Amino acid sequence: MNKLKLLMSLLLWQAALYAQNPNRILLKNATIIDGDSKVKPRVGSVLIENGLLKSIVYSPLKSLGTEAKVIDCTGKFITPGLMDSHVHLGTGDLKDLKAAHLLTDSIMGNLLVHGITTVRDMAGNSPFLAESKSRVQKGEVAGPEIFYAAQFAGPGYFRMMGNGRDAGVDLGNTAWYRAISSKADVKPAIADAKKAGVTGIKIYADLSKELIAEITHEAHQQGLMAWAHGAIFPSKPMDVAQSNVNSMSHANDLVFQQIKGDTIEIGAAWAQLYKGLKLDDHVRDQMLLEMKKRGTFLDPTVFHAENNKMSNAALITRRANELGLKIVTGTDWIYPTKNESVPLLDEMKLLQNKCGLSPLQVIEAATINGALVTGLKDRGLLRVGKRADLLILNADPLKSLDAFDQPAVVIKQGKIVASLTEL
Repeated sequence: MNKLKLLMSLLLWQAALYAQNPNRILLKNATIIDGDSKVKPRVGSVLIENGLLKSIVYSPLKSLGTEAKVIDCTGKFITPGLMDSHVHLGTGDLKDLKAAHLLTDSIMGNLLVHGITTVRDMAGNSPFLAESKSRVQKGEVAGPEIFYAAQFAGPGYFRMMGNGRDAGVDLGNTAWYRAISSKADVKPAIADAKKAGVTGIKIYADLSKELIAEITHEAHQQGLMAWAHGAIFPSKPMDVAQSNVNSMSHANDLVFQQIKGDTIEIGAAWAQLYKGLKLDDHVRDQMLLEMKKRGTFLDPTVFHAENNKMSNAALITRRANELGLKIVTGTDWIYPTKNESVPLLDEMKLLQNKCGLSPLQVIEAATINGALVTGLKDRGLLRVGKRADLLILNADPLKSLDAFDQPAVVIKQGKIVASLTEL
């Protein structure tokens, strides 16, 4: 039975599995990898109760108090559930919603069996994403928890898009795709986006540095995150960093800071890049240190860049890690619908092999950093009181990240939602 079919069957007989006590699971004698790269892995036991981490014990257990489902994890490894911090689940063909949901449901099932328990969706159709999120939360569909963004850009960007893929459609006049012309547009647009259920505003294109700063400030005022591309043409990367956004996506975009002038024209900038624009180390470090000073996360999307022959992304990310910036694992890539390996693992391997992150730092990027960049404080670490989203691995991920390709067990909010073996 493949993992997706096994996942579906697990959801059906899950209640029988927890006949002893449906709200308590004890994971005994595993090597615990906390999620914080500064914490040394240790052998211990984890008690899950009512969807949370009730206790973590690094010495022999004396008593549980009441019965629990016990899983012997001797020789196995426990990590927090993984997070892809840059996906797009609501940007496909949505004309037939039933078909679109069937496709997305399959993708989400594959995400979950590969240990991805949370995703940050970086802009798509909000009603579609809200429905997908709700169905997952109700247990109607197996998948990760979804947090999503509204995309803000200048009117010129949406006119360009309207003349192409979606000719005749005003793409800038919805709560989730919003054209911003002036500061007066910002406050009501963010209020509309918040009503649509977004967690953050994705600041995308065709915006001045003044509008970027205004959007960021107002998003924070209304309790939302502000996420941006590295370059918001015609604004330069330094303009984006100095606006205090929470994250900047696509490390390759930071190279555009070294183009002369106060603004950059998108066509000319990319033409220079494809002609072999050489990375200026001094400008790069100025840019990265500004981000570090402001606590801006880097969402480098190295796998995306490597597939598009953008070698600067790995070089910039390596230096970002050396300087101590917080890095997250985002793919911005197509996910398979069947039982196939996922691009998040490719991103993780590149962060280790080309960007110099240690395996513990890669795991941190894929767990607690992903949570924090999304504004989540309830997950991403194996600590008492945190949400019980975690993985049991058969092999040591510190020796090979391939251990994440097939988690032995996936636990989401305290429930076993996928398992390679009968427990």
